[in-house]
Amino acid sequence: MRILIVSDIHSNPFALRAVADDAGSVDHVLCCGDCVNYGTRPLEVIAWLQARGAISVRGNHDDAAAFGHHPHASPAKAHLAVMLRDWTMSQLDSVATSWLARLPLSLTWEIGGARFFLAHATPVDPLYDYRLVPTADYYLLNELVGACNADFVCLGHTHQPLLRHYRQMTILNAGSVGQPLDGDPRASYAIWDDGHLTLHRVVYPVSELTATLHELNLDTELYESFKKSFVLGKMC
Repeated sequence: MRILIVSDIHSNPFALRAVADDAGSVDHVLCCGDCVNYGTRPLEVIAWLQARGAISVRGNHDDAAAFGHHPHASPAKAHLAVMLRDWTMSQLDSVATSWLARLPLSLTWEIGGARFFLAHATPVDPLYDYRLVPTADYYLLNELVGACNADFVCLGHTHQPLLRHYRQMTILNAGSVGQPLDGDPRASYAIWDDGHLTLHRVVYPVSELTATLHELNLDTELYESFKKSFVLGKMC
């Protein structure tokens, strides 16, 4: 049994296609939220997830695009997140918007004797909690995931890959497919293969994404900074 685990695709099908090709044949797809906003092709990403029957939860940007809520992005991206939420909403049709709105904030899924818990940010705050970073200590892990009854806790939101063992659980952040922010511009994902979790990175054609960013109608300074963030894999 092979499962592809992704998060934070952010309307970037150019990276998603590279991940799918690199991952190869899988039996299931799990998505830990934020399939839309920032990038330029939200409908294409949603269609890809729907076509594969992806088991998905709602991220803060999915929630913002579906309901018009404030995305409450990190301070470095807050202004841009609101601007591009409005652009993303203008690109979605009613079917895609309804699909985003129906995504649960968290879910538990069992297969092959393994129990997965999925949320976007953390189990205690599925939409907005940025605290579960790779340097999180034991006490913070206990606060955030201690109540989970799962073998694998799969999260996203920080755009930082993480693979930690805590008590009897494995905590995973697959990193970001479409907007890596850990200084490595390669798309990030994870594979669960009969109980064994691995993190992966793959080069994708960043230039194909950046060639479309003019569609977002950003001012010159913001456009150049945003474009650079994809090339460098960090906010500029």
